[in-house]
Amino acid sequence: MRRRGPSPQAHKRDMSFSASSLSSMSDDESLRATPVATGTMQGTKAQSADQTKAAESKLSKVKTRLMFGTPMIFGFFLLVWLGHPYMVLLVCLLQVGLFRELVNVRYRPAKERHVPLFRTCQWAMFAVAMCHVYGRVFVNLGLAHSLAERVPAFAGAWVLKTIKYYRLMTFSGYVVTFCGLVLSLRPGLYKYQIGNTVWTVGVLGLVVWQIQGTTELIFSGLVWFMLPCGLVVANDCWAYFCGVAAGRKLIKAPFLALSPNKTWEGFIGGFICTAIWGWWYADVISRSEWLVCPQRNMDPFAHLDCNPDPLFQVQQIPLPSSDFALFHISAKPFQLHAFVLSVFASVVAPFGGFLASAIKRAYNIKDFDSLIPGHGGFMDRMDCQFLMLLCTNVHYKTFVQAHGFLGHQDILGIIRGMAPAARDAFLTKLFSEFNCSASCG
Repeated sequence: MRRRGPSPQAHKRDMSFSASSLSSMSDDESLRATPVATGTMQGTKAQSADQTKAAESKLSKVKTRLMFGTPMIFGFFLLVWLGHPYMVLLVCLLQVGLFRELVNVRYRPAKERHVPLFRTCQWAMFAVAMCHVYGRVFVNLGLAHSLAERVPAFAGAWVLKTIKYYRLMTFSGYVVTFCGLVLSLRPGLYKYQIGNTVWTVGVLGLVVWQIQGTTELIFSGLVWFMLPCGLVVANDCWAYFCGVAAGRKLIKAPFLALSPNKTWEGFIGGFICTAIWGWWYADVISRSEWLVCPQRNMDPFAHLDCNPDPLFQVQQIPLPSSDFALFHISAKPFQLHAFVLSVFASVVAPFGGFLASAIKRAYNIKDFDSLIPGHGGFMDRMDCQFLMLLCTNVHYKTFVQAHGFLGHQDILGIIRGMAPAARDAFLTKLFSEFNCSASCG
């Protein structure tokens, strides 16, 4: 029998099927199917269109971050150069921005229209908390009296009265705010309003209570503010670089469900690099008299001149303690403090970022704000700083200030910052206490 070949119609169908198959092949498959000539004459896997787009998007994000991050860095150092009061002003502005972003997370315009005073009550709670915290700090540091001496007479008199009655004023503000908040509750919106009230109290704990000791750190010497801030930024950078270089190559287990992009390699590498970098960073910033010297007044253009504390001078340090010394190292005690704080910055402070990630996931938002292109909002940049500043304040008051930190220059600065009448009364009582007339021998 004669074998019949495929009919022209079948051949035509096969050709059309082959053409359609080739035309429907994805770009990625066609690229894999086509070898690319290389120096070794071997085929290599090229990037797909999606991969190329992702790489370009990542590069664009890096450029945007650098473009807007660089001016922020220079602005920060400008405020450092201007001095202590300007750094406190920066912290206050950051607190305002942080409170606004966190409160906006639960903001629902459709419901807020029915409770017009509720939003006002939230900001009133913030204002009362800020006045109470900063009023107490300024009085305790003697800065309020110093401010009264540097403003016009009518303003100085108002400042002195405010100092005397600031507790009563903040309490009255709290009572008015509390009553206004209760009166603003509306039927059908109780759950929403009570939930937002509890959320607001929690936000106040984050952005006001945790940072309340920052002013004391700044006026005790800018190094105590620059150190924790620098350690958090450094750990963030080192963890990122270590994660990119070795992420999931040594440890396959996921790091944390809240931050799936984080890796164990980044966490461990960031810890090691931050500890080393912090030792060097502490040595560098402690060489500047401007950063080391405390300021005991509210002079906006103060000239600081002090004898650096032994804390910032190289000496033989017994380790692990002076009572049980196994060996000695030649370093500044400030560097040891920096090492301890770098451990906290690497291990504990990132949990502030994890909390911020959980909040964003809970409310399905990418960033807290779009104020800073490429960086998001204040909360996206400051999420790890809360715990770090609180830890530094506790560490400073426990291990530094408690060990005879107040020298004669510090005491004289506090006396100079007192009101004239209070200063005269204090000196009179001091002279009578030690039976001094013209001099005390």
